[in-house]
Amino acid sequence: MTLEHVYLLSQIIAAVAVVVSISYLARQVAQSEQVQRAFMQQGRADRVSSTALALAQPELARIWHKGLSPEPDFTRDEFVQWLLVCRAAFLSGEDSVLQHKAGMLDDAAFRSYEAGARAYSAFPAFRAAWQMLRTHYGPDFQQFVDGLLSRIPEAPSPDLYTDWQERLKMQLRPPAVPAADYPEPRSTAVFGRGFDRCRLTASELYRKTTG
Repeated sequence: MTLEHVYLLSQIIAAVAVVVSISYLARQVAQSEQVQRAFMQQGRADRVSSTALALAQPELARIWHKGLSPEPDFTRDEFVQWLLVCRAAFLSGEDSVLQHKAGMLDDAAFRSYEAGARAYSAFPAFRAAWQMLRTHYGPDFQQFVDGLLSRIPEAPSPDLYTDWQERLKMQLRPPAVPAADYPEPRSTAVFGRGFDRCRLTASELYRKTTG
């Protein structure tokens, strides 16, 4: 093998090594992005869960219930609490919008947030709070919420408790089971089908003798 052959071989090995290194780095970058997205989604889920648990506390639950009522009759102190609750919700929403725009929150997670935002954007108390707090947020989030409000008309807040009661009754109502799907009589399960045949025969005999 001449010196020229050795040189060419070393160049080929070096080129292969570069390709392998680039492929490895690309794979590492992709995995790093996946891990980062997973962390962002986990952080969002933890934030939303913590907010929900905080709203479950008696004092905030009362404010939340009033805010969802058709005509919230807040006192001045309760109004301040409601405004702070809405500000926290808007800040969390803005973070989701910005993270999605930056590619750090995947489409499935963002659609989940957007579905919740659409539901609450119809409530009068939320819409009024947004009008008061709108300038506290960046243009991207302003455009997102303004778009929701323009597409979704204002609607009276539903009576969630009554709705839940009706749905609960439906769940507790025993389902209609076709006759063919009813389980076999207990006597069949315990003694076998022969017992039922004997029992039916005795019944028929009784009807014949008394009829």
